Amino acid sequence: MQNTASARLARQTNPEQYHLVILGGGTGSTIAAWTFAGQGQRVAAIDRKYVGGSCPNIACLPSKNIIHSAKVASYVRRSQEFGIAKRDFTVDMSAVRDRKRRMVSSWNNAYLDNYKKSGAEFILGSGRLIGPKTVEVALHDGTIRRLRGANVIINTGTRAALEPVPGLIDARPLTHIEALELDEVPEHLLVIGGGYIGLELSQAMRRFGSNVSVIDRNDRLIHREDDDVTEAVQNLFEDEGIDIVLNATLKRISGKSGQSVKMVVEQRGVEKTLLGSHLLVAAGRTPNTEGIGLELAGVELTDRGYIKVNKRLETTAPGVWAIGEVAGSPQFTHVSVDDFRVVYDSITGGKRVTTGRQVPFCLFTDPELARVGLTE
Repeated sequence: MQNTASARLARQTNPEQYHLVILGGGTGSTIAAWTFAGQGQRVAAIDRKYVGGSCPNIACLPSKNIIHSAKVASYVRRSQEFGIAKRDFTVDMSAVRDRKRRMVSSWNNAYLDNYKKSGAEFILGSGRLIGPKTVEVALHDGTIRRLRGANVIINTGTRAALEPVPGLIDARPLTHIEALELDEVPEHLLVIGGGYIGLELSQAMRRFGSNVSVIDRNDRLIHREDDDVTEAVQNLFEDEGIDIVLNATLKRISGKSGQSVKMVVEQRGVEKTLLGSHLLVAAGRTPNTEGIGLELAGVELTDRGYIKVNKRLETTAPGVWAIGEVAGSPQFTHVSVDDFRVVYDSITGGKRVTTGRQVPFCLFTDPELARVGLTE
């Protein structure tokens, strides 16, 4: 017993040494782990819940899976347009969810297989920095590991932002994570936010059979796009029977999502009440920087709460890099992959930087909206 305790103390006092330690298992992190490990380096990637990060588990791929099921439902509902006799049908959301879960499971297995083949170590646990280039991981079995890397990459991502609206937290709203786990078609879904996530899920749920209302504080949906683009998207949604409430300031919310929700908004000085069965929040993102010991490692934040990085994605702590959304990069998986390329060059002597790169955007409504470069 004493020998076991001594060994545990030694592990805590003397961190395990790695060439690269990665905190957060997103796509850029995953490719970094496989790439550096494939070159013979000792690499550890840490994530508290997801193998491969959010993209194959709760974001990109699962959402596209749900969106495709909704497109099939739309085709069946409109079958007479294609010369096929219409038949009554119902949507089984538990079956839609289970199809998505099977896809996620298969991707998890593929990722774990790649970890094994590359030689990179995947650690499931809660990690935090405890000093320069040193990460402590609380494993799910209660044990603690300490790892020190010659380089450290932080890729902890973002989460759905919750505005300080009276009653919002108490209403226990859905985020995109819970929305993709629904086992029933919402009777009436209230969606806060007219951005990418809100619009993709609004159209999908409408096609499954929900009544849907989209509430946005701006005067246009996806308001950063050109006027003719947002007008086309709004016309598409209105044609599908989606209620759009713009220039709306949230005043208060009552009830519980999944049961009954009442939302009071103000439009041009007049209060309006919206009623729904479910509430989805998709109004911006918040970086996951709290509670991971950044200050202990000398990693500073921007005034918006993202990790401060230079054009090579190096933080204010030497040898510590940040990639993806937590570094303020555009919130797309392909950008996280390119961030990896920048860090790879930075570590290996290359010259790639983030400045001046062209970022493709895609909104996966049906039809999709895609662009690259400047707007008008």
